[in-house]
Amino acid sequence: MAFGEKRLFIFVSAGGLVLLAAFVGIGWYLVAPRLAEFHPSLPEIVGAIVLFAFAVVAVGLGLIAISAITGRRVLFGQRITATVVRILFPPVLLLAGLIGIEKDRVKRSFIAVNNALVAAGRSATPAGKVLLLLPHCLQATPCPHKITGGLIENCHGCGMCVIAGLVELAEAQGLALAVATGGTLARRVIGEVRPVGIIAVACEADLTAGIQDSYPLPVYGVLNERPQGPCRDTTVDLDGVRGAIRLFAERKL
Repeated sequence: MAFGEKRLFIFVSAGGLVLLAAFVGIGWYLVAPRLAEFHPSLPEIVGAIVLFAFAVVAVGLGLIAISAITGRRVLFGQRITATVVRILFPPVLLLAGLIGIEKDRVKRSFIAVNNALVAAGRSATPAGKVLLLLPHCLQATPCPHKITGGLIENCHGCGMCVIAGLVELAEAQGLALAVATGGTLARRVIGEVRPVGIIAVACEADLTAGIQDSYPLPVYGVLNERPQGPCRDTTVDLDGVRGAIRLFAERKL
């Protein structure tokens, strides 16, 4: 995966960290006199704690960048990624909006970084079931057969949508397969299957939220295609899904 796809999130994250540091620094400056009323050393103690926290986040971002760019696992675990991303993502989106960068571009870049991290850490994933998690909008609108909530076997394989091809892929590779209508059902499916990894197909917003919700579970995101607009009659490149499956197969599951 080219660095160009990943650098936007990394660079804006660095800017977001600076922005967050500025807000926190201003806050510390304003409350420092109040803290000193309790104890003369309290402002310095609080400042040192805040600086240490920012140093940890900065190092974490650096490790994420190195892993994503080099394809080598230099992180200690997915929890570092989860912590850094959850701290930085709000200021990243705020900064993107302030400088006129489309939020979906940032989210696509984040997904690219996440996928690179999943690929870099594949050797550390234990053996077990991989879940192929799909959005219900892949199903053709006229189709009368309910396939969500564990009813994927209701697919008649008519070829009206891409679901039939994904069912074949999952069966051939021994993957668990589920179609979810939203985050609540997706979390329930994950709890029932207890996979060691997930290949998720969705739009930028749902993939970004799902990847963060699933930490420390590795989730490889595949963006859907929306020729009819969002949330209706979407599709996905089967070769992209095959590539994700090969990635997980390399873990010798």
